[in-house]
Amino acid sequence: MNASIKVRQTELKVCIVGGGNAAHAMAALFPAKGISCNMFAPFGDEAYRIQKGIDEQGYIVADFASHNDPFGEVKGRPERISSIAAEVIPECNVVIMPLPSFAYRDVFSAIKPYLQKNTYIGATPGQGGVDWVAKEVFGDILDDLILFSIMPMPFNCRITDFGKRVYVQEFKRRYKIGSTPSTYNQEVVSITNQLFGFTESCGHILNCSLYPMNAVIHPARLYALCKNWQEGDFLDENPYFYEDMNDESADLMDNVNQELIGIANMFNRKNHEKISIPHIKDFLLNYVYRDNSLTLKDFFSTNHAYKGFRCPFIQKKEGWLPDFSNRYFTEDIPFGLCLYKGVAEIVEADTPVIDRILTWAQKNMKKEYLIGTKLIGRDIFETACPQRFGIKTVEDLMV
Repeated sequence: MNASIKVRQTELKVCIVGGGNAAHAMAALFPAKGISCNMFAPFGDEAYRIQKGIDEQGYIVADFASHNDPFGEVKGRPERISSIAAEVIPECNVVIMPLPSFAYRDVFSAIKPYLQKNTYIGATPGQGGVDWVAKEVFGDILDDLILFSIMPMPFNCRITDFGKRVYVQEFKRRYKIGSTPSTYNQEVVSITNQLFGFTESCGHILNCSLYPMNAVIHPARLYALCKNWQEGDFLDENPYFYEDMNDESADLMDNVNQELIGIANMFNRKNHEKISIPHIKDFLLNYVYRDNSLTLKDFFSTNHAYKGFRCPFIQKKEGWLPDFSNRYFTEDIPFGLCLYKGVAEIVEADTPVIDRILTWAQKNMKKEYLIGTKLIGRDIFETACPQRFGIKTVEDLMV
């Protein structure tokens, strides 16, 4: 095994939630680092299939591309795998959820009866108002838990043999975390250091929901590609999402990000506890990858972490169609841009570019979030906008 594995600093017992790509990578990596772990895979028959794969092979293999550390084959075997929370959650002091935002509510409901006091619950990338969902589901017991977000998602990876092998194209190098209560940030930094690598706090967990990641990247890129598409049209090709990045897409990302920074600035004028939102170029290039030599367009088109990903289009005999049921829409619009817009309304910040992309996306998704420039459409209760949680003031955003 061409890999350098660092042994844990303090005793952790981790439960990995889910059976997806990142969960497979964690199931190999954590045991290889000497960190005891279980898996809670409540979706479909994933728990059975993962257990079957491990029983046949003896372990899960994460094959890390050669530029990573570790690199090569990393093998691990979780101690327990189950679709039943009661069998894997109670003995764990850390729960890690590499999940889309729309899965938070169901998972929180499933694990709630089995959480011990002072359990750390980490979501990655942990956006989409994870703290607001937790407050609704957990109620008063949230006072005895530590909730945190890990940004970015540690892995770009794909399962190549379910329950047996995952290919890790990119293992990120540096992380930001935010927690609630934020007094536990240093403990969370220590945990994330042990699990994934170099970590720093970004402050209150509200920063995490507003950090410029997928909801800045995906909708802007798709709007640039498909803004003139009409129902019944077919596209001639399915380009690479990142490698074929163009100036218009990068400029739109910049514009959305500038509006996010404006939201943070308006928030800070109205609240004594401050938030700080960086530009995506500073976060990804300067912080995560430590390379500030490229433009945003050139970074996405040349970075090995983003190679090989096609756009979420569906192939038909006549050509290609945008897939508006893809997660780039169903997660990044209601749990990303709608959240940004909701906070913007509370702090009275203007968001013309976010409004334009939302208006385009909701039409094609057959949803109604915005009416004019106001987030008052019939479908806002399917989103993570703060208004959906009854949050109406700047002070309430920080609760």
